Amino acid sequence: MGIINKLHVRWKRYLEIGEVKKPLLLLLPYVARYWETYFWLFVLMFSGIGVTLFFTWFLQNMTDAAIGRNVSEVKTLLLYGVLFTVFSSVLSYFNTYLEAAAVVKVRTDLKNALFHHMMRLPAKYYGNQHSGEMVSRLTNDVNNIEGAIGSNMLSVVRLPLMAVGAFVYLFQINGALALLCVLLGPVAAVSGAVFGKLIRRNGRAVHDALGKLHSFLNDSFAGYAVIRSFTLEKQTYQQYESINGKLLGLEFKLARLRGWFQAGASSAGALSFFVCLGVGVHYVMNGSMSVGDLLAFVNLVQFLVYPLTGLAGMWGAFQRSVAALERVQEVFSEVPETRELPAYQPVSGVKGSIELKGIRFSYDGQTNALERFDLKIPAGKVVALVGPSGAGKSTLIHLLMGFYQPQEGEILFDGLPVSHMSRAQLRSCTAYVPQENYLFDGTVGDNIACGKTDSSEEQWVRAAKEANAHEFIVSLPSGYHTEIGERGVRLSGGQRQRIAIARAILKDAPVLLLDEATSALDSETEYQVQEALEKLMKDRTTIVVAHRLSTIHNADLIAVVDQGRVIEQGTHAELIGKNGLYARLYHIQYNQERSAASRLDQASVSLG
Repeated sequence: MGIINKLHVRWKRYLEIGEVKKPLLLLLPYVARYWETYFWLFVLMFSGIGVTLFFTWFLQNMTDAAIGRNVSEVKTLLLYGVLFTVFSSVLSYFNTYLEAAAVVKVRTDLKNALFHHMMRLPAKYYGNQHSGEMVSRLTNDVNNIEGAIGSNMLSVVRLPLMAVGAFVYLFQINGALALLCVLLGPVAAVSGAVFGKLIRRNGRAVHDALGKLHSFLNDSFAGYAVIRSFTLEKQTYQQYESINGKLLGLEFKLARLRGWFQAGASSAGALSFFVCLGVGVHYVMNGSMSVGDLLAFVNLVQFLVYPLTGLAGMWGAFQRSVAALERVQEVFSEVPETRELPAYQPVSGVKGSIELKGIRFSYDGQTNALERFDLKIPAGKVVALVGPSGAGKSTLIHLLMGFYQPQEGEILFDGLPVSHMSRAQLRSCTAYVPQENYLFDGTVGDNIACGKTDSSEEQWVRAAKEANAHEFIVSLPSGYHTEIGERGVRLSGGQRQRIAIARAILKDAPVLLLDEATSALDSETEYQVQEALEKLMKDRTTIVVAHRLSTIHNADLIAVVDQGRVIEQGTHAELIGKNGLYARLYHIQYNQERSAASRLDQASVSLG
């Protein structure tokens, strides 16, 4: 018994039964939701097995009746055959329809649940994942789980039952011959189980390769302007061809695995047929079997051997679905930052004072982006954050929006710790305008309405006017209903930025976060955007990450950040008087701007 138990454990470990169980448990709630559909599928499955056995009985008795010239029995059997043919057709229709319905419902629910989960994952997850890879898991991987919830899953149950039913029927015809045929099945079943494991591993590699392919395509289409400007078309195509070649190699490997298995299964089936036929002919010749018995036996033996060989094949396909499901499970294993999807909550009575006390934060757990960071931001004031690149300015903005949580220290809004606020409450208090704004595929109005989803077109117009955007919007072909393309590709940088400001105005949040919102614009466009920002900043607590120091002269407070800490703070005049880091940065920029202006004047004179 000890040896048998060890072999059982090793075999179970080899086939990775425990690993298969984990992703299948993920599916259980979704399958259980449609238990009635699956119940009727199982009823149809048993009915189908009965129909198969009936047709074997029909063939057996029809042959014997024909040989015995029993016309009356032939007529009766023909009537039964017609009725059961109609019955079988009805079963086939409902089985196909219900199976497709079950698969579509479970797959749709799983997609919804996965996207719902993704929307609640922390910013750290998105920072570590490629968008193409995430799309692949939501589309390709979920679509490929069909084998685990549809035909393959049902076949894993149906085929063994079919084999048992066929064996019982064949044993009644000739027990010795039935036992002889069934001995060939386990060999094929074991070999198929081994191939199933190999197919699962190959399937996982295929799904990983598809994820990389989706990521590459996403980058290629989104970055087409860079590809063309640097004439990278040929190199990009060669990379695509290489990725596709690796995927092709994996598909060929899968084809070889299936081919070897199918060859073995076919050989087992053919061997069973010839053994039954040869031995059966012997029994017919010595009178221990009728011709009808032999015909029934030869017809039904495939349902004895095929379920054992086919089960292994179905197990291989089932394993490939499990490989896709494992990738989906990996996403579900990520811990979300909220239980429910955050939704905008109108705020009232929020003054907008912010205090950061002893903040320490690290993205990777090793290098601190912020360390012993202390800053008080009075309500309704404009506070500018300046400092070298990588000093921690944008990190602070992300912390204030709750994208990340500090490892040490506390952030307070109006004296209330952020840890006591929900993500929805915190983010409803802030409006964010980044340097490179993201516009969604849709209309101008759709993008402005992101600031307040239940807003009217009249409110869009009011916000756009305050953002200095109304004039260019109405000049577009369809005004506020003009389609702007993916990421607003049909608009200029300044136009996109003013739409972003308009949706921030529409949100009407008490705290405004500006992350270098004008640094990428030309002087004329910057003036228009800056004018819009000044309207937006009125009566709001505003935190500005500044790139051009000339734009923050009038800030109520300037905090100089370096190496994750506030090293200086005060007004522009006070900081210039201290002659510290701010003064050095300001004079460097001032001299650079004067030099650039001088070169421009000289060029104008020479052209004149």
